Amino acid sequence: MTEATSADVARLAGVSRATVSHILNGRGQRFTAATHEKVRRAVEELHYRPSPAGRALVRGRSDLVVALIPYTTFGTNLQDAIDRLSAEVATIGLKVVVRLAGPDLTGTVEALLDLRPAAVLDWDTLPAADRDTLRTAGVALIDAASTRLNQDAGRLLTVAVLARGPRTLLYAALLDTRSDIFGPDRYAGMAAEAADRGLPAPDLVAVPLDPAGAAVALQPHFAAGTPLAIGCYNDEVAIAVLSAARTHGRTVPAEVTVAGVDHTPVGQLITPRLTTIRVDSSHLLGTTARLLADALQAPAPSPPVTAPTQPALRLIPGETT
Repeated sequence: MTEATSADVARLAGVSRATVSHILNGRGQRFTAATHEKVRRAVEELHYRPSPAGRALVRGRSDLVVALIPYTTFGTNLQDAIDRLSAEVATIGLKVVVRLAGPDLTGTVEALLDLRPAAVLDWDTLPAADRDTLRTAGVALIDAASTRLNQDAGRLLTVAVLARGPRTLLYAALLDTRSDIFGPDRYAGMAAEAADRGLPAPDLVAVPLDPAGAAVALQPHFAAGTPLAIGCYNDEVAIAVLSAARTHGRTVPAEVTVAGVDHTPVGQLITPRLTTIRVDSSHLLGTTARLLADALQAPAPSPPVTAPTQPALRLIPGETT
C-alpha cells in the first residue's frame, strides 16, 4: 500500500496543498474551523503522517528536543527522567532524542545543528560560545543543571548524617575519570550547612567504586577512631563507603553515619538500608513543555531558559543514620 501524501490529503479534503501545509504546520489561523475539520478527517482517513524532514525544511527546525547528557556519572534514575521528559514534550508535538557528550566536545554543536532541533536541554555541558551558536541558529536552550538543587542536596546530606549529633564530617566524592559537574555544588551545600551549625567544613575524600580502593581511600579517617558523618555524592559511593566501614570494623550507624543521593533500588535492598535523598524529576520536568512552548515562540536568539527546581528533594531515612 502506497503511503499517503499531502496531495492525497488535499484532494480528499477538497483544499489546496498549501492549505494542508499551513494547517498541519500550525499556521492555519486564517482558515475556518470547517476547513480545519476537513483536513483533520482526511488525515485520519488516509492515516497520513507528515514527513519530519519536510517539516524541518518548512519550519527551519525539526520536532526534536535533544537531551545533551554530559560526560559524567549519573545514577540509575536518568532513564526515568528521560521517559518523563519524553511524555511531557509529546504534549506539544515534540520528540526527545538523547546525545551523550564525550570528553571532547569537538563536533557536538555541528551534529546538533545537523539535526535542526527545536530545543536542546543542556546539563551545563556546552561552553558559552557553542551555546551562542545554537541560539543564533534559532535553537531554544533549556538549562537543566541546577546549582541551587545540588547545594540543597548537600545541605540535606549534612542534616541526615548529623542526626545523631556532631561528629567529624566528611564528603565522599566519586573517584572517576569522567567530569564531576554536580559534586562541587553538593560539597558546597554540605559546607554551608555545617557553617550554619558552627561546625568546620567537611573533609573531602575521593572514593572509587571498588572495595579495596574505597578501604584505602578512607583508611586515614577510620584510623583516627572518632565518630564519622559521611555525606556521599550518590548511593553508589555510599555503598562503597559502607563496604570500607565493614573492612575497617566500624559499626554503622553507631560509629559511622552514611547518606547518599538518588534513592536507587539497590540502596534500599542492602543491609543496613541506606539513608538517601530522592531527587523528584517530576518537579524538575513538570513545566518543561510550557517552557519549551514559550521559548519556541520567542524571537531568536532568545536567552536560555532555566528549568524549575523546587520542590524537588526528599530525605528517605534508612538504617545508616
